[in-house]
Amino acid sequence: MKAMLTMTVLMVLVLATLATAMPAHKGMPIEVAGDWQVKVGPGQVTLGGREINLAAPVVVDLAPVAVVSVRDEEQPRLPVYNDKAGPWMRGLHPRALLAQECVCTGLLMPGSLKVKAGPGDAAAFEPGKDFKLEEFWTGIGRIEGSTIAENQKVWLDYDYVPCRLDSIVMDAAGQVKVVPGTPAQNMARPPTLPEGETAIGRVWLQGPTEKLGDINLYPIEPVAAQLIAPAPVAEQLLPKTLQKLRNGEKVLIVAWGDSVTAGSGCGGQPQYWYQNRFGVELHERFPQSEVEVKTAGWGGRNSRVYMDQPRGAQFDFVRDVLEPKPDLVVIEFVNDSYLHDEALVKQYDEIVQKIGGNGSEIIFLTPHLVRPDWMGQKDMRFDDDPRPYVRDLRKYAADHNLALADGSARWCRLWRQGLPYIIFEANWINHPEAQGLQLFVDALMALFPEK
Repeated sequence: MKAMLTMTVLMVLVLATLATAMPAHKGMPIEVAGDWQVKVGPGQVTLGGREINLAAPVVVDLAPVAVVSVRDEEQPRLPVYNDKAGPWMRGLHPRALLAQECVCTGLLMPGSLKVKAGPGDAAAFEPGKDFKLEEFWTGIGRIEGSTIAENQKVWLDYDYVPCRLDSIVMDAAGQVKVVPGTPAQNMARPPTLPEGETAIGRVWLQGPTEKLGDINLYPIEPVAAQLIAPAPVAEQLLPKTLQKLRNGEKVLIVAWGDSVTAGSGCGGQPQYWYQNRFGVELHERFPQSEVEVKTAGWGGRNSRVYMDQPRGAQFDFVRDVLEPKPDLVVIEFVNDSYLHDEALVKQYDEIVQKIGGNGSEIIFLTPHLVRPDWMGQKDMRFDDDPRPYVRDLRKYAADHNLALADGSARWCRLWRQGLPYIIFEANWINHPEAQGLQLFVDALMALFPEK
């Protein structure tokens, strides 16, 4: 048994490494050929079951995203600008740039925003004297003592450039062309293609863009599924849960986490929460067993804060996670990303002792990707999660014979599918919407055998 567990740990560790340090699978070459031109090929690639062959390069033209002008947006009042708040909470945001609970950053045209005392040609207030504006986060607030009264209506004029995700496609006749996506401030999607057309690359445009650069290019590559789908490990690491599923017994799962587990990116649609979808798919795979899912999710908090709450509080670790006596606890805490090295081991040793000692099996779920600048990245095209937390969580799970669903690896793979991951963040920061959460479901289901 010890030898089997050792082999399992090595297998999990090796597969996790493969998932995050993927070899360079080659798609059709694409590169910038001019300010608004892209050169495609030459090359050969199989995508969507179709052989794409280009013996000679093809240059295609793209169009810049059109500027959108907003005039006379009425606001009932302008709050005081708060330098001490988070960058997304320092002031009022133009309505056209709002994301769920937040704002779309970097879309405002520099120098375009005016705050006026009335509509039309009414006098404009003076920036830096009457109000303060942070253009990247678009926060606007009045300056105390300025000519803008506390409850005075104001009108906003501004220009912005929405996002757009274009597809470079080969059509049924073998011709290469560009199919533009629909502009959107947030969660822009690639265009839907008719039968016979195959996307071979995409171009991501985000906010004011003078000309194309390499950062805009997203080649679509035939990434092997096995690099992100480890062999099922439930037999070794989740044996009690798997046995109950096979025996047709009821299985209780508790999903413990932060705002992601609380479903913030899906608003009031719990049918899209990753844990609920996991429960549905697990039941579909093992229809003889009833699967119940309970949620213990607290937005804006980490595992330490949740565990330190007093008994009887709104969020009570003992009541929410331990007392239900779940068969399985899925642990998701993107807000634990500050942990690494010894601090992570200390915190998670306590978690494992309390949950494992309560008779529950555990799955650690590596988190989705958050804003690239919050992870020290300049763009969204990387294969390996840059956060030490993810690296050390993978190691911790392997070292302690614990199941790990590698959601992060699937998020890191999106760019190789021609998809900038920010399009799956409902709040433009760190709240995945339904499609982003489905990546977690896929990672969880990959731990279980087909029957």
